Parts: sequence; C-alpha cells; structure tokens
Amino acid sequence: MKILIIEDETVIRNGLLKHISWESLGVDEIKVAENAEKAYIVCQDYIPDIVLSDIFMPGENGIVLCRRLRELFPEVEIIFVTGYADKEYLKAAIDLHAVRYVEKPICRENISEAIREAVQRVTRTREQKEARLHTLFLDSASQPFYTSGKNVFCVGILHLECQDKLTAAKERLTECLDFWLDKNNLNILVEISDARTLSFLLGGKNRFPDRESVGVVFGQILQQIFGKDVNWFLTIGKQADAVEYITESWQEAVKAQKALVYTGWKRIVFAEDLQGRHTLNADETIVEKFAEAVLQKNEKAALELLDCFAATLQTNQVFFSGDVRHIYYNIHAVLKRAEQTMCLNDKMCAVEHTGTDFFENAQTYEEINCYLKKRTMALVGDAEVQKGIYVVQKVMDYIWKNYGDSTLSIKTLAEYVYLTPTYLSNLFKKGTGITIGQYIVDVRIENAKRLMKDPRLKFYEVACMVGYEDANYFAKIFKKKTQMTPSEYKESLSLK
Repeated sequence: MKILIIEDETVIRNGLLKHISWESLGVDEIKVAENAEKAYIVCQDYIPDIVLSDIFMPGENGIVLCRRLRELFPEVEIIFVTGYADKEYLKAAIDLHAVRYVEKPICRENISEAIREAVQRVTRTREQKEARLHTLFLDSASQPFYTSGKNVFCVGILHLECQDKLTAAKERLTECLDFWLDKNNLNILVEISDARTLSFLLGGKNRFPDRESVGVVFGQILQQIFGKDVNWFLTIGKQADAVEYITESWQEAVKAQKALVYTGWKRIVFAEDLQGRHTLNADETIVEKFAEAVLQKNEKAALELLDCFAATLQTNQVFFSGDVRHIYYNIHAVLKRAEQTMCLNDKMCAVEHTGTDFFENAQTYEEINCYLKKRTMALVGDAEVQKGIYVVQKVMDYIWKNYGDSTLSIKTLAEYVYLTPTYLSNLFKKGTGITIGQYIVDVRIENAKRLMKDPRLKFYEVACMVGYEDANYFAKIFKKKTQMTPSEYKESLSLK
C-alpha cells in the first residue's frame, strides 16, 4: 500500500514519518512532498493509493491539489489535515469523498484511525476489481478456455468513442481475427465491459507473436471493422505466464488505457510501452511564455504556443503523463486567474460554464487544445480585462514584496499603479473577491506562520517583521484567521 504525504511544515512532516506505525497500518511505501508542485513531480512515477494532504499551503491549496490528483488517480483515497476549522474546506472534503478531515494539532490516534480506514477502502476496491475480472473471464463458463493447452495469456481493452457499435464490434472482432488466431494457435474470449468498452483475453501456447506484428494485425482488423467513421483506442496488457497472473495483465491494460486516451484516437499501445518515466522534450518555459503572451494581449503568440505544444505531443506520441497534465493544468490556471481578475463579459462567462468539468470529460488532448484556444481568444480580445489583470497582479506582487512595511496602505498601492484608491479598491475586489486590506492580512498571516517555524524568533519579533508594530493587536488578528493563538500554533508544529 502506497501513501503520499503533502505537508509544507517540516516538523509535522517529519513527525508523521517518525511517530506513525505505518507498517502495522498496512502501508509499506511512503513518499513526501512539501507543496502541490512537488506533489505533481512525485506523482509522475508514483501512483499513490492514499494521499494525506494539508489544506493551507503556499501556492496551490490542498483542496485544489487533491481534486486534480483525484482526476489523475480516480481511486485514490484522500485524508485532509488542517489547522483551519472552515466549513467551506469541510464541504470540499465531503465533495471529494475524503476518508477523514483531521484537525491540527494532530493526534496520533486520530490520524492512525483515518489511515486504517483508507487502507480498508483501498483493499475493498482491489477486491471489487478482481471480482469484476472474474465475472468477465474467470468464471466457470470459461473454463474450457484455460484447459485447452493454453499457458500464456494477455488482456486487451478496446474503447470506442460511441456506444452503438459495441455489440457489433464484439461479434466481428472474433470473426475477423479467426484466421490469424488459428495460424498462431491462439484463442480469444471477448466480453463487453461497459457502455463503450470491450475487454478480450488472448490465450496462447508458450508465447505470443511479437508486439509489432500483433499491433499491425489489430490495427488492420479494427480499420476493417470501423473504417474512418468510428474512433477507438486499444491497449494490451503484458503477457501472463499463468492464469493467476491474468489479473495483473488486466490492471496494466487499464492503466495504459488511462494514459492513451489523451494521445489521440486510433492508437494501439502495449503496457510495456508505459514502463518508467517518459521524457516530454517540450519547452519547459511554455507556461511562462503563455502567461506573458496573455498579459500582453498577444493572441497570435498564445495560440502558436498551444499549437506547438500539441504538435510536440502528437509528433512524439507522448502519453498523457504527469508532465503533460501538469503543463495543461498550469496553462488552464493562467487563463482562469486572468478571467477571475476582472468582471468578465457574457461571452467569456459562457465559455467558463461550458468548461466546468472539461478536464475530467475530455477524451483526447486535441480536445483540450481546442478548448484552451477558445478561452484564449475570448480572453485576449478584451483590452479592459487585460488592463485589469495587469494592475491587480502588479498590486499583489507589490504586497508580497512589501508586506513587512507597516505603512503599506491602499493609498500607497494606488500611487504605485497611478490610479485613485477608490478605483483600485473596486478593481481589486471585482477581480479577487476580497478587499486589498483582507489580502494584505492574508499575506502577513501566511508569512508569520512561516517565520514562526524558527524557534529563535519571539512572536513580537515576527509581528514586527510582517508589518505590525503592536504585537497584541496582531495576535488577535492571528487567532481570528487561524482559530489558534500564536502559542497554540507553535505547539501545533509538532505532533502531540
């Protein structure tokens, strides 16, 4: 059982590793990340069964992170840990079907109980998967298939874009493959898995034909069955040398199916092709360049960057790995932040409504590219939106650089961007949903929490460093925002 711990506070992260009896709970592999960015990197080669995540972290918060991880790994179990008793966070945890919402300071018994429940959920899911496979292939009706001298097997999964061709495809697949099967001393068992998917089991004696010839044959047969009008994907699991390993071949085919769907239709891939990490070989600065093009209202440059990235994926036949997904999510985040910075017109709001669940429902990266291009064209065509994005982002950057200045005020910020305080206040509130004053407090609280990790600093020193001359006044603000006094927060930095 594999777990990923995402926690920005080193003391808590190390405390979890040291003080939780992981092995007795059924966890035998642990990886850690200090923020969302590091978590995505870890998940490029690591598929966690359980995610234990803090909610309030620098950068992307734990709710957004886990929502994306759930899209990457639909069956992952999630446990949230937070020092904030916020109803919205709790609601988000419920929406994500999280195992537990554990509040800080962390109690070992509570966190262990949550992990134990998550392990039980993962175990049940695995058992249900195996039961489903047995229903498809391993029931008593199929026994002649396994007693016909076949001792090597593999599972294939055929996914169709439309539903109405499924039954006909099941009948024709066996018929069209009959000559090839007989020539290679193979048997095939085909079953309908769901509304758009066929699963088939190939059985052979000693070994299968090489992957290249298998790919060619299936490609020709599927082209013969469906022609140009029906789109499909095909994934084939690795060879199983005995009946008891068929489950593993099926699981590998399922995993390959999830990776393949974003590369484009009419592709065949073997599970072995997905082993290890795939190098993207794309421009690492594409997100930064895209953001710059959007801010400069350079529609041509922004669209060219999107098309160039899509062409790289297609040319190199790159699977939808963690790298690819991370880049697309970041590009999407650039557009989303830009849109939210201003009160947008009806046209742009309509695009947003259309794309609410887009990343979850899209079947190819070509669809994603078209969708992002549509949003880009709608956004960069509005000069007022661009002006607002630039101004608000500039103010936010200034606050982050100068939060320690006790004289920081709306008047100072308005002078910095050459606007009146009233106009800037309205612009900022429309774009972010909060006032400038609230944002300044949030930034100061966030940095105070970071500084309080240093045991050498007194709270009055921290208060001064984040722009408050009156430590008592800041202590009241700190408690209001975090639901903890400064001393309680310091205590929460280590496990009890």
